[in-house]
Amino acid sequence: MTKPTSTSPTVADLVIDVLRRSNIDTLYCLPGVQNDEFFDALVDARDIRPVVTRHEQGAAYMAMGAAQVTGRPAAFCVVPGPGILNASGALTSAFWGYARVLGVVGQIATWQQGRNFGALHDLRDQTAILEQLTKTSVAITDPADAVTLAQRALDDLHIGVPRPVTIEVPVNVWGKPIDGGLEPAPELDPALLDPSSVDRAARLLIEAERPLIVVGSGAYGASEPIIELAERLQAPVTTRRQGHGVVPTAHQLFVPITVGHELWAEADVVLGIGTRMSWPLCDWGYDDELTLIQLNIDPAEVDRHGITAVPLVADAARGTRALLATIGPLDRSSVADDLARRRKRFDEATAHLEPQRSYTAALRAAIPDDGVIVEDVTQIGFACHLFYDHLASRTFLTSGAAGTLGAGTAVAIGAADATDRPVVGVIGDGGFLFTANELATAAQYDIPCNLVVFSDGAYGNVQRIQKSRFGPDRTIASTLQNPDFAALATAFGVRYRRAESPEQLVTVLAEAVDHDGPDVIEVPVGEMPDPWPYFMLPAVRGPRARVNP
Repeated sequence: MTKPTSTSPTVADLVIDVLRRSNIDTLYCLPGVQNDEFFDALVDARDIRPVVTRHEQGAAYMAMGAAQVTGRPAAFCVVPGPGILNASGALTSAFWGYARVLGVVGQIATWQQGRNFGALHDLRDQTAILEQLTKTSVAITDPADAVTLAQRALDDLHIGVPRPVTIEVPVNVWGKPIDGGLEPAPELDPALLDPSSVDRAARLLIEAERPLIVVGSGAYGASEPIIELAERLQAPVTTRRQGHGVVPTAHQLFVPITVGHELWAEADVVLGIGTRMSWPLCDWGYDDELTLIQLNIDPAEVDRHGITAVPLVADAARGTRALLATIGPLDRSSVADDLARRRKRFDEATAHLEPQRSYTAALRAAIPDDGVIVEDVTQIGFACHLFYDHLASRTFLTSGAAGTLGAGTAVAIGAADATDRPVVGVIGDGGFLFTANELATAAQYDIPCNLVVFSDGAYGNVQRIQKSRFGPDRTIASTLQNPDFAALATAFGVRYRRAESPEQLVTVLAEAVDHDGPDVIEVPVGEMPDPWPYFMLPAVRGPRARVNP
């Protein structure tokens, strides 16, 4: 049956226009009765492709992967109540993974809300939940203010710190007519860069004897000016998790986290670019001898800890270029030899972390230079922070501070769906089954994701910590009985391969990357040595400082 022609756009049409104005052409979704009128309108939106998933968390994680790998907005749609609760882990992952995710969320009828009738998919206060998981959440309950609220969601999705935004629409509002329409999505953040702050920061960096640069995901898109600034200042560059690839790991000024820890103890001026700076400030300490400059697009982050000498509110590229223009040419002695010696000590100190080092090298050998790794919470994922050779921004996707076990499968599928670059999920056997049902989605849409499942029959990190803290006979709730992964993948119509060594992984993964469809590669492994001493580093400044062991 053909939908009757209407001259008046509805709230459903308005939300579809938010997708269009965000250049979103794919909607990861799971339909349901509260969103029927929205999906009926979507039938006529031929430029937006629905990808139906097998779970609401899968829909939201796929949107997160698509947003992270492209740096552009991506969207999902779910029903209220259990639907959005199922997707909530992905929303908090997108929040801490800095992804421009738009969630379109259904709601029970306006007259049912807050009255505890027990309507289908009722929540006592769904809006309050969404407000805790997002940068911005709007609830369109009256067509009279629908355009204003939708415009706010559109604007906040595009400007400022990249984080999720949701639009919530009750079942009895979707089909209501609206007046007016949306303005184009903003292209540039309106934050003003204060020239006097740039001058102060430039002066401090010029005068610094031991400068250090720390980068985060907010530095994506600013690699060229950051590298130029680091070379001009002869400032080492480090990162914890989400800034990998901003400065390639092979660059002579990049240092891994343990070397960054050493340099933190010595630095007189630290420039944070696109990072919250929480891990060095909270864990490594600070004192009056450390001068901190923070460049961040989020005004809330430039002085969260109350010690920033110069806050700079701007996107990383614009702010870094302003510093370069103000600093001008410098004649600095090279620190490359010193950093090379420090990196060599790091390599020697971590040589025992096998098979992690060999498997990260195998991943690098098999993945093309423009390939993307999606990190689940797993042993080899941790090792990628230390040993993987990161070549560029947006080639290492992570849930950041959320630390979301099990997200990797669906995030990798979404990332692979959104880019032509090869995508490899690095997943453990425990985390794999959280969203392994989405292999059905990968098969249905022929999405060429490559999932490398490291299988040790345990929540390996948990089990190792239990043994080290409480004794080898004190493990509990950490051993797993896995299914036959070959039969599982084959049942979904996904190609299965197995690699029993790093050398085999190079060959098998390279073949998978060349395959047009989805692949699961199982890699059986045993218990691995503990990498956490190289992450959980002690305070080296301030009253909590002690000698680094």
